[in-house]
Amino acid sequence: MTLTAFLPANYDAAFLANAASQSIRGYCHWHVAPSITETLVLDGTGGKALLVPSMHITALTKVTSGGNDVTARVKWSRRSGVLTLASGWSHELGDIEIELTHGFDLADVPNLAAIVVAIGQRASAGNDGYVHESAGGMSRRALTGKDGASAGVPLFESEKEALDPYRLTWGS
Repeated sequence: MTLTAFLPANYDAAFLANAASQSIRGYCHWHVAPSITETLVLDGTGGKALLVPSMHITALTKVTSGGNDVTARVKWSRRSGVLTLASGWSHELGDIEIELTHGFDLADVPNLAAIVVAIGQRASAGNDGYVHESAGGMSRRALTGKDGASAGVPLFESEKEALDPYRLTWGS
């Protein structure tokens, strides 16, 4: 089986940008950008504080705990992803639903867009991604990660450092 058997028919810039975005999401443990509205289903903690996988919440549309609408009673941090409920959250698995808008507007995080572009360019280079070539003595040095694997969608250390301010460090 060839590599092309695994690639979608629309293997293009949008596909590569999506793959790069998924690498960033995997490293940061949330989508980071752009701002989106989605519904999260979380496990209950039974406590008063709940950690939501986000570092930039801009709106809470609806919050239920144990099937009860608690939207009006929830207090929340726009920067840390913490929601509090004085009466306490459900303690059941998958019993909390949160409809929220979160993530950064792309215009506010151009460094993330630059990382997506860089990763996409590396991935599109495939096996032709070389960082050094010589003609006289025939020398090529492939673009590889620390483990020697061909570079594609994995993040480089410098990219991880740039993403660290957006990375969730709890629950991962």
